[in-house]
Amino acid sequence: MRSLLLSLLCLAPLAPALAQAPPVAAPVPTTKVLAIGRVDRGPDPAAFRAIMPNEVRDTVNLYLAGKIDQWFVRQDGKGVVFLINASSVDEATAILSKLPLVEAGRMQFDLMPLGPLSPLRYLLGGPPSDPKP
Repeated sequence: MRSLLLSLLCLAPLAPALAQAPPVAAPVPTTKVLAIGRVDRGPDPAAFRAIMPNEVRDTVNLYLAGKIDQWFVRQDGKGVVFLINASSVDEATAILSKLPLVEAGRMQFDLMPLGPLSPLRYLLGGPPSDPKP
């Protein structure tokens, strides 16, 4: 009983802060998908190099179409990293699946959906509001 009373007394100063915290909001929308690519050059370097002109052309076209927002090379030399403008992992998969290295089974992607930083709602102080369309 004494331990319970002591615990409650320790938590009492936190009550006002907890009461003012915004309620849990709906999940944030996916606005980007992080695509981390792993390339498999295979045993035949010439066959891999033969695919690359088409891979570069198609990747540039995705960038120019606004599908790839940012692109990076992995410093370990094992692939690329794209920030895809997509509202779901399925949409990003459909975009990336048409790349020649993916079609040839030479590139695989790990995909992670991203959205707005929802904890920023706590800075607003009130309950989260629904975004207006």
